Amino acid sequence: MEPQRPDGEPTWSDLSTREKASAALGITGLGLGILAVLAMAMLVGVLAVVLLSNGLIEADSTSSLVWAVLLCLPYFLLAGLFAIPVRLALRLMAMSGRMKRGADAAISVATTFLGALFVESFTPGLHVEHPWLPALLAALLVALANLVINYIERRKGRRSSELSL
Repeated sequence: MEPQRPDGEPTWSDLSTREKASAALGITGLGLGILAVLAMAMLVGVLAVVLLSNGLIEADSTSSLVWAVLLCLPYFLLAGLFAIPVRLALRLMAMSGRMKRGADAAISVATTFLGALFVESFTPGLHVEHPWLPALLAALLVALANLVINYIERRKGRRSSELSL
């Protein structure tokens, strides 16, 4: 017989088949929920770019926008593949931490720009007049979102450090 954990919680092998199935179902639901939230965030981002582009983007139907959301992940992964050599070279260079963070942020914006260009160019039913303008807008929106998230994290960190004193 295996020894119990010090905290008294059972291990995976101690669970019954019903408990394992329940845990697997819960983890699957959690994963699908996270995926749904990410898809909604992507849809909001695509809709924001379409609305802010002010007539530069024309869609044949609403399904074209859904296709744009679905194709974001593979196209952004493809854009990320192009950035891998640049990121590796950046890590090998002797620069200060602040310079590396700035260069990494610039590469991130360029990757987002390239991914948005892929989405605009290869999504069926989506017609873009000047593709670089909405792509630049998408890259700037992502950069702005990252700045807001970093600001909130720093603020939370300062607040928690003040409370611990």
